[in-house]
Amino acid sequence: MVQDPDEDATPERRGPAARWAPRPPYWLTADFWRDLSWRDLAVWRRPGSRFEPGPLGLLGVMLSAMAVTLLLLQTGSGGLGGEQDSADDEPLPVPGPPDGELRIMMVGDSATQGSSGDHTWRYHLWSHLSDQGVEFDFVGPNDDMYSLDDEEPGDRSYAEPDFDTDHAARWGATAQELSTDIAQVAAEHDPQYLLLLAGTEDILAGGGADQALDGVAETVSTVRVVLDDARFVVGELPAVDGTSDDRGVNAEIARFNMGLVDLADQLTSATSPVVVAQVAREYAPAFDNWDATHPNVRGELKIAAAFADALAAPLGVGEAYARPLPELSAGPLTAPEPEYEQTDDGLLLSWKNVPGATDYRVVQRRVEPDPDQAGVIPADVESDEDDRSMLVGSLFSGARYEFVVHPFKGRDEGTESEPLQVTWDAEPPPAPSWVRVHDGGALVTWEDVAGAGHYEVWIRQLECGRDDRDRSLDRRVFTAPRDLAGPRPGNPATDDQEVPDVPDPGVEEPRPTPTQWPEPSRPEPEPAPEPSVPAAPVPGVTCAPQDGRGPEDGDGWRTLGSVGERPRWAASVSGPYEIVVRTHRDYVEGGYSDGVVLSEG
Repeated sequence: MVQDPDEDATPERRGPAARWAPRPPYWLTADFWRDLSWRDLAVWRRPGSRFEPGPLGLLGVMLSAMAVTLLLLQTGSGGLGGEQDSADDEPLPVPGPPDGELRIMMVGDSATQGSSGDHTWRYHLWSHLSDQGVEFDFVGPNDDMYSLDDEEPGDRSYAEPDFDTDHAARWGATAQELSTDIAQVAAEHDPQYLLLLAGTEDILAGGGADQALDGVAETVSTVRVVLDDARFVVGELPAVDGTSDDRGVNAEIARFNMGLVDLADQLTSATSPVVVAQVAREYAPAFDNWDATHPNVRGELKIAAAFADALAAPLGVGEAYARPLPELSAGPLTAPEPEYEQTDDGLLLSWKNVPGATDYRVVQRRVEPDPDQAGVIPADVESDEDDRSMLVGSLFSGARYEFVVHPFKGRDEGTESEPLQVTWDAEPPPAPSWVRVHDGGALVTWEDVAGAGHYEVWIRQLECGRDDRDRSLDRRVFTAPRDLAGPRPGNPATDDQEVPDVPDPGVEEPRPTPTQWPEPSRPEPEPAPEPSVPAAPVPGVTCAPQDGRGPEDGDGWRTLGSVGERPRWAASVSGPYEIVVRTHRDYVEGGYSDGVVLSEG
């Protein structure tokens, strides 16, 4: 076997792209090819290199060897070494776009395929090139995204579905895995431009930057077996945020991005350039990812802009993406449409799943009465195929609530639902029945009402009048002389003035003695304030309800407030009162009972 002069160099001296020596490498010199047999070619690999071509890549190397051999035979010169060394140091010219409609194929992993509800960076690039007036066609065997619900491909719920969705990306694929069948895919779809973004999965799986770079190199070499003039744009990897080892993963990603520049330079040929898209330059994973590794709409736009820049210069396809990039809102674009149902267990909110949502939060606030602050309900969202639901408990009957459903894709909040207002359990409870008075008015009880939260007592003073049987006891009115007690001219008696009895005419009225004359009138003292609790009925006076009306339509009623949840009340008043009991359930006011007289035994 021919020994590579760089074999003894240390990895530190060789750097991340050491397996691709500075041009011209030794294996492209005349000495290398004169001494190389086909058996040597069949097992060829650079000593110390981690780049091992697969079967199709090996075929590409063999074809290259044949081309070099023919060149040596025709010229009889020292091959690509010697006098050609100085020319090889100059940059190779980059071929411009071919005539006609450009065929572009995007290859990659989950970042390129996208998942439920995404735009994908494919959409943003399509939109940009369309605005530039570029004639192109996206090609590839797939047109779908990855379904987050079903955990398999086949999702087509694009945020903007009206674009060319063809691609050759696979969710979760490593660069090594993509290289295994890329030649067959390229042969079938014949792309002129192959846009590759891969390597993150290799690093996350522990393969490191070297394995990812090998996968990229293998992809380029195998595609060239069938398309020797394909143009390649290879993307840098964006950093991650939220893995179990961000520091280690991002260190490998940084090594990959540094090695990618050298790799592209080594793989570039006069007819098949390899250009690097500077994806990592503007990417901020904490802001541009919806989870640890997958881009949201902001990250998608940045990836698309980096590839657009690389296509524009040096490949001459369209123009660079204008800066600053537009501000975009991440998260699901479709607003949920919640409905509700009142059940025995609580309020059941339900809605259809919106594309891309991985979680939901329901915000609740009481609108009336006693409005409160909005807050997230600490309850789980249940999933049943395409349906989502949440059971809300601890609501006050009769209160009006507002609910808003917020969809999330990972850490990105999307478009919230319209507010849904619901009055919970507004059916009033029935009135208490069988209200009874015990212990001479000391205790009032009634039948417990199912569903009642508490009871309220209303009272009204009875209307009292004299008993006809004892009317004589109530006629203790002083009889004054007619000239003193009777009405005087110009001052007639009113209806509510008490008029003394007058003797029949012809009966001599006794003249009073001096001691019978009344005392001189004296000012009456101011009446004392009426006590809150009337005195007990006077003997001989009958008290009864004023009318048959209750608190809802009668006069003179007043509430004593809530008396608790038990169907009993230890009377806090005494005297001639009428009692009515009302049911309540939280804010719902129920019916009034029939009235009873407190003094009943």
